[in-house]
Amino acid sequence: MEKQDYSKLDQEILVLAAVWDLIGAMVHYGHFFKDSDPNSTQLDRFTTSEAKDLFLVILSDFLAHPRDGTFCLKKPNVAGGMKDTHLAYLDRVVNNPSFGGDCGALADAIASFSNWLDGDAVIEDAHFPTIEWNGKFFVRRKDYLKICGNATKHGFMRLNRTVKQIKSIFARNGKVIDDGQSYIVIPDFIERFRDDVFLASAGRVAWHLNEIRWGIYDYLSYEFRRAHVLKKAVRGTQMYTYDTPPELSDPFIKSIYWDLMNEMRSPPFVPRFSADPILFDLY
Repeated sequence: MEKQDYSKLDQEILVLAAVWDLIGAMVHYGHFFKDSDPNSTQLDRFTTSEAKDLFLVILSDFLAHPRDGTFCLKKPNVAGGMKDTHLAYLDRVVNNPSFGGDCGALADAIASFSNWLDGDAVIEDAHFPTIEWNGKFFVRRKDYLKICGNATKHGFMRLNRTVKQIKSIFARNGKVIDDGQSYIVIPDFIERFRDDVFLASAGRVAWHLNEIRWGIYDYLSYEFRRAHVLKKAVRGTQMYTYDTPPELSDPFIKSIYWDLMNEMRSPPFVPRFSADPILFDLY
């Protein structure tokens, strides 16, 4: 029978695991080139165009929120860049953590990414030939990232919500367009924002996400040290177990907890890095 009630601790474990997995699916060396220079600390070039597109598709999921009621999670009442995203659930964790670790770095990383997402990307001379419009163009970063991710993932028959967003964005920029024009301008919008603006900002997005991942690692390291128990070696292999919090009774939540603790056995495989300073604040 499906469990109908999930505790605060259950929900924290689920949120941390979901965010960890999403970031792990985006920020890795299959998507980004690893610089041959061992002293380099930048991560800003995609390995392929397909890697860029997949990154955007997963990012659009990260910048969405679970359906209200999933695992008894209630939608956080927040505003700004974290609204309607996984960041809002993560922010709830750091405001009332269940484990004993320091979540200061995680809180800073969440706030930094949220503030950036809520700001505008500004193009001084944007050109959208299909609707014969050009000029200075403003769009909130979170909005263009979600539009690009959804347009990459879905065919035009699934873009009704995206069309409404595009109409609103153009209206903000002084251009009123109808539904048909909104569909027509999508390729222009994607060409400029997915294949230009996002490419310039990808290193910064990856940096924010990696800082969140390291923040989760810093926070959960205390719990890992508490819970990790070494057992007798078997044929030369060191065995171990975890002292699972007694409040965890659901086998599914216990499995997720074990997976999280296993991730804490070593630092994240992508070290902390810095984005290209020239591109960091370009858009």
